Amino acid sequence: MMRFWRRFCPCHFPGVHWIEYKKLKFGKRENIMRKPLHIMAVGAHIIDAELTCGKTLAKHSLMGDKITTVAITAGEGGHPANISMEEFRKINIEGATKFAEALGGNFICMNYKDANVPESDEIYNDMAEIIRREKPDVILTHWDGSYHEDHMLAPKIVRNGVRRAAFSSGEYPSHWVKKIYYAENWEDMRDFIPCMYVDVTEAYDLWYSAIQNLYYATHVEFFDYLSYYDTLSRLRGILAARVIRGCQRAECFARSENDRFRYSDMRDSLD
Repeated sequence: MMRFWRRFCPCHFPGVHWIEYKKLKFGKRENIMRKPLHIMAVGAHIIDAELTCGKTLAKHSLMGDKITTVAITAGEGGHPANISMEEFRKINIEGATKFAEALGGNFICMNYKDANVPESDEIYNDMAEIIRREKPDVILTHWDGSYHEDHMLAPKIVRNGVRRAAFSSGEYPSHWVKKIYYAENWEDMRDFIPCMYVDVTEAYDLWYSAIQNLYYATHVEFFDYLSYYDTLSRLRGILAARVIRGCQRAECFARSENDRFRYSDMRDSLD
């Protein structure tokens, strides 16, 4: 018992209070007669979701799940000096579409203006309509604790959309989203506690190939996004390997304050 406690002591996992190990059986769980999921990732801008939870999306794509990526804006505000805003918008949308297609999924751009995302009934209703139409089981999005205004609004838009989608309105019937998880993002780290680690080792190659379609993955303007999230997945994989045997790469997610468990859930997927 003492050896077990030392091995899984919370001090080995910064920010983690306890380890849920019962489901793992000290290895990867087997998915027997598993019902396919629909995973939707919502980013404030194109490349947000693809970088922060793209490996998890790739993982579920390989598991036969349906994948949808949604961008509230096209991220056109970050256009380089030698590319016009409108042209950069087209480049981003094309890249995000190719990324989703590489995972066998589809991409939706809500077409709101970058750096000017409204906090309104209109955008809440637009998100609700997407949820009713697409019917995701799980939504991945930004954590609230961000210094980026668009990022701060994204989870609020998602939660309001989820609530409104639970009621019938418009063309599509009501739909209830089972779970919302919040991805780890270098711009959204205030009070972020990684409460779930997902083993993405086997999906890494698919993600790495798909992410090459996005401009900021192959062009370093002011921050090397690809290197950061590539390295972060390796770091998280080292931590997760203490529980998930053979894990080399992992992605982390938080839960909302109202759904924050006092342990870390190391798992093989979002099931």
